[in-house]
Amino acid sequence: MTVGIIILAVPLGCWLLAAPKGWARPVIAAVLAAATLTAAAGMLNWLPQQVRWTGLVGAGCVLAVLPLVGLALVWPVHKGESGDRRGFAAALMVGCALLMGAASWLFGSFLHDNGRPAEIPAASELAPLPAGLLITSERSGCGSGSADFCEHDLDVGGTSGQNSGQVLDQVRGHLTASGWPLATDSRGGWSACRTHGSLLDAYQVCVSVAGTDTGAAVTLGTTSKW
Repeated sequence: MTVGIIILAVPLGCWLLAAPKGWARPVIAAVLAAATLTAAAGMLNWLPQQVRWTGLVGAGCVLAVLPLVGLALVWPVHKGESGDRRGFAAALMVGCALLMGAASWLFGSFLHDNGRPAEIPAASELAPLPAGLLITSERSGCGSGSADFCEHDLDVGGTSGQNSGQVLDQVRGHLTASGWPLATDSRGGWSACRTHGSLLDAYQVCVSVAGTDTGAAVTLGTTSKW
């Protein structure tokens, strides 16, 4: 991780060494600095979940393309001679830009084809439960098969003497009102999926609901491919 973040800063450092004075030097340096910070934040999981991977790949593309554009705009051919400090910095920057471009393309293609890595869905996906219902137990974990998956299992019970059928009906009604288009599934329960995020961060969270002796069992799940 540390090595990756250091590599992200190479284009900016080389640009400052290679670029001659003029308007392009500070402008492109500022954009490179912003892209470097964005990519580093993506690697450290500091970006919002909805834009984490899109921001990381987008910043990588900027770090790959902008140094080459900057050199094409301001780099006189005669200053690129071997042995010249600026020439060495420019050559290193070109090599790093090509590396950034290849890495961004490969990573973006992987996300496009396989989806973002699966993460355990938060209980907040259920939205605040209505009065009279409460979560009595929770379990969560991840596994793999044809695709990586994570699940969050919650048992919901009543607080006001409702029987299990009434609790199940309340949970189903609450989920439907919260935007989950529940439909009967092959296991005799109800399930639905909905999409969060956009672009490379688009992913689905699915919910399934079934009755239990004490109320309702709710499972929230995500997979790395959908």
